[in-house]
Amino acid sequence: MKILAIETSGETFSLAINEDGKNIASFYYDYGNIHSEIIIVAIEKLLKDTRNTFQDIDKFAISTGPGSFTGIRTGMTAVKIFAQVLNKPIIAADTLSILEKSSIKIRGTIIIPVIDALRNEVYVKEGKKIVIKNIDSFIKSLKKHKNSLLLIGNATIAYRKKIIKELGTYSISLPYTMHMPQAHALATIAHQSLKDTATTYSKVSPLYIRRPWAEKK
Repeated sequence: MKILAIETSGETFSLAINEDGKNIASFYYDYGNIHSEIIIVAIEKLLKDTRNTFQDIDKFAISTGPGSFTGIRTGMTAVKIFAQVLNKPIIAADTLSILEKSSIKIRGTIIIPVIDALRNEVYVKEGKKIVIKNIDSFIKSLKKHKNSLLLIGNATIAYRKKIIKELGTYSISLPYTMHMPQAHALATIAHQSLKDTATTYSKVSPLYIRRPWAEKK
């Protein structure tokens, strides 16, 4: 089973190929939102480097968001075209779940994925649902767990000073790259997913918690 995973939900862009549960190759790019300019070239290179073709891929995996509207649309469009032309299934996962999968379990520590939603708001999980919360009220709700929290996601960078002031330095101590959702974690999710969680290109859609700012205006 070969899986091609594509993660484009943020400013970073990454690809990974998972073969029978092992991530055999990955590509990570962190140089601004230019996903549409490099996505096809990067995929073709990754396939060539691993001596694969599109026909060798059994399943595609894509991040649905939340995150960058442009980035999500770029990745989603590419994957849906590949899946339609090749008649292959797709596994879709939200960005917060991808961040969770990339983290390491630490005994006694609560790991919470949190993504910047701009305007002093963040995307967080509330049970199985993803919601938007004001950053100040979100931090306040976590104070009872101070010194036993690790926040993961780009909101830790955007609101670093606020988080340190209320929750301490330990809460944002993970390395920078761990705060970025990456395709190798998405590929692992896709490999571990049950067969009936796969879907077709026509049923995959972006996870938009709110409308784009430009659309609102």
